[in-house]
Amino acid sequence: MSSYAAVEWTEQRDLQLVERDLKPPANDEVTIAVESAGICGSDLHFFRGDFSPHAGTTPGHEFAGRVFAVGADVSTHREGDLVGVEPLLRCGLCEFCLTGDYHVCQQRKLVGEGQHGGMSQYATVPAHIAYQVPTSVDAEGAALAEPLACSVHGFRKIGLQGHETVFIVGAGTIGLTAILAARAVGARVIVLARHPHQQAAAKRLGAIEVLGEDEGSQKRISDLIAGNAIDVAVETVGGKAETLWQAQRVLRPKGKLIVLGVFTGGPVPINALHLAIKEIEMVGSMTYNAKDGHVDYEIALEVVGGFLAEMKSLVSHQFDLAHANDAFRTASDKSTQSLKVHFNPNTI
Repeated sequence: MSSYAAVEWTEQRDLQLVERDLKPPANDEVTIAVESAGICGSDLHFFRGDFSPHAGTTPGHEFAGRVFAVGADVSTHREGDLVGVEPLLRCGLCEFCLTGDYHVCQQRKLVGEGQHGGMSQYATVPAHIAYQVPTSVDAEGAALAEPLACSVHGFRKIGLQGHETVFIVGAGTIGLTAILAARAVGARVIVLARHPHQQAAAKRLGAIEVLGEDEGSQKRISDLIAGNAIDVAVETVGGKAETLWQAQRVLRPKGKLIVLGVFTGGPVPINALHLAIKEIEMVGSMTYNAKDGHVDYEIALEVVGGFLAEMKSLVSHQFDLAHANDAFRTASDKSTQSLKVHFNPNTI
């Protein structure tokens, strides 16, 4: 094959199908025949106009597929290997990279923004960010490891324990995958979800309780607060909502608050007096890293293997590359009951 199909951003913030020449990978790279690629909430920020996309760049940082070609210096991969991609590009030399905190490298870029991503028939990436997929996991499951790794990272930062109860605010991709990240260490999970299809998904993924915006749910939240029942709260919504306070207020004294949502509307409310009086620890968490000899993304791949059916149930819609704009509109519109929208790039 001398050429391949991909989608790329236009100046108008929509996507167009293009054809590119297929070039061999550099010495330290692998080229992947992409089998499954997901639309992330951050991709939708570009589509809606919250951020400006890089015209001419192929998006997609949640993807997996088979190794198609291997660079001359790569000994860790072979053609035909099924791999998932941890899509963080970094310098590899700064103090953060050398200690495993490459997610805060000052030269960090994301595959799908800093270079072409996975919404394409082929994607070429540095070999060290392509990870072998467990034998029990397929490409669709492996593509879901990236959003799951965000919750794995957050829970590892605060040292989540199996005896604890976690309250998750929001049931988009991050909120739903956080259920499984918490269950993987034995924790109990309660979810606050707005939309009925998200509530159903949260129950399917093993939340012990799923609450909404009705009066009964609000009464239950008051009871949880009064009973000091919540050890860890996770905000996964971001945007411009007041969900950070919703998460903060449910915590017991000495509880821990993890911020996973991406807030795009500037400052949001918290209650500083409440934070101080209850000695709540609020922890910011962004993507994933490799501290203490453990790679969050590899852990996420293992969690996918333990909950494969539940993970794959999140993929509510699938599209080919020729219908990329339809896919993004579907992912943006909750009336479609979309949970996770994926591309199958090699069926154009």
